[in-house]
Amino acid sequence: MLKENQAAYYPGCALLTIDRAYNSSAKLVSKKMGVELVELPDYNCCGIGEMKSKGAVSMYLSLRNMMLAKSKLGSKDLVMACSVCYHEISRSIARVKENKNELEAVNSIFNEAGETKDEFVPDGKVRHLLEFLYNEKGTEEAKKNTVKPLKGLKVAPYYGCLYSRPSMYTFTDKDPKMDNSERPRFMHDFLEVIGAETVSYGNEVQCCGGRNVVQDEETSFALCSQTLSKAKKAGADVIVTICPKCAGALDVNQPKIVEKFGKDSALPVVYLTQLMALAFGFSDKEAEIKDMISGPIKVLREKGF
Repeated sequence: MLKENQAAYYPGCALLTIDRAYNSSAKLVSKKMGVELVELPDYNCCGIGEMKSKGAVSMYLSLRNMMLAKSKLGSKDLVMACSVCYHEISRSIARVKENKNELEAVNSIFNEAGETKDEFVPDGKVRHLLEFLYNEKGTEEAKKNTVKPLKGLKVAPYYGCLYSRPSMYTFTDKDPKMDNSERPRFMHDFLEVIGAETVSYGNEVQCCGGRNVVQDEETSFALCSQTLSKAKKAGADVIVTICPKCAGALDVNQPKIVEKFGKDSALPVVYLTQLMALAFGFSDKEAEIKDMISGPIKVLREKGF
């Protein structure tokens, strides 16, 4: 069971593999700010939207993780850094809250699986890491831990589409503690208190097309090119994200995007938690900056970080 200043944490699939830099920097930053992220035991994939047609089965995949948080760690709430996982589990909770038949169908699967005698009760909260750190620790805690301010670094915050929307799942614009659905600010606030300068470029909540890149690479690349080129034109040194799917689209696929659309689409991509780790005094090796394909290490070193 969790101790004081610990939180149940769900890494999902990507953060233990291709996006391990996000996972490790998230843990570094959270611990520095006074909370330890305790990984959920025996968790499973959230379903990543590919199982929606399966009805109760798709919701069971997501809600099993919430059940594990309660039964294994004693926490009704679950923190996660992936915006796709955040969307999927939020969606599932919202649906079973609204529809008694769907809740009964999900609990039938829980019963058949035989992992627990308890029924699932949708009384917990899904917490995106950004919102969790903002509301539970705050920007003042980030400012207090900043020993190497990122002065002179111009950053373009990129939230993507699933962190704050749709509000029927995320409760943005309904809960006053949550970020704004169309003009989110929590990432801006963290970046500014650690010394960076945020730039406005108009695509902060634009979809990257990452979830459908396999089926429609052309559309995803076009969306990413637009976001990258707008941020670059606005003067950004780097574009900063909070979603591994967005990082996959903007960072991993950037060489192909640049090949197709030209050098205007070339802009280093980095995670918010990696920049916070640098500002908190961790080395670029500890923040795993070199894991990013688009090469933010070069510009960060040029800026003296």
